[in-house]
Amino acid sequence: MATSVLTFISTADSSTERTVKEQIGKAKDLVTEGRYLIAVYEAPNDWESHLPIESLIIGETLGGIQNRSSEWEFFGNGVVRTYTSKTLKYSKAYQWTIVRRVGDKPYARRPSLSAAVLKRNSIPVSDKVFTRDVANNVWHLLNDHFKERIITRFSALLTWQDEEFIVFEGGKATPFTDRKALSLKDDLVGVPNKVPYFWDSGDVLF
Repeated sequence: MATSVLTFISTADSSTERTVKEQIGKAKDLVTEGRYLIAVYEAPNDWESHLPIESLIIGETLGGIQNRSSEWEFFGNGVVRTYTSKTLKYSKAYQWTIVRRVGDKPYARRPSLSAAVLKRNSIPVSDKVFTRDVANNVWHLLNDHFKERIITRFSALLTWQDEEFIVFEGGKATPFTDRKALSLKDDLVGVPNKVPYFWDSGDVLF
């Protein structure tokens, strides 16, 4: 069965380069051809030295810059900003990095699927949450259930419902079985605000 894996990587002081590499290694071994390894980890909010998590992910999958692996390819990265439920005050930022094991991409299955299956796997692309949030690489989620929403979004966006989606955390691999059509009714809707830009003279640039 086609299998993608989402792993939450701890950035606690107890985390070391060795433990992070071990987690990535175990998670990537579960990913089948053409499917994804999605790593999510808290982004630092200071200028101190921290473990280079993204670099470790890339190194353990794509390899070094001089000897890139032919088995993996880079897919994308982004950020999740979380907010408190009552006041919508900014809480934390998490980064996500995605790599894909080489092979047929998930959409290669589309011609062989029935209309009913395609409908069950449809994405609400006209929803304001999709156009203002999901379709971008900076997401905004409530702090209370951001993990569940991240799992739901990535599983719906990157895989078919009949494929296996595993959450790997704390050394444990747990299949995500609550595979339903993506609903965005409880997520935040981004509202853009225009900010004026000025010349040094004070005149409005745009």
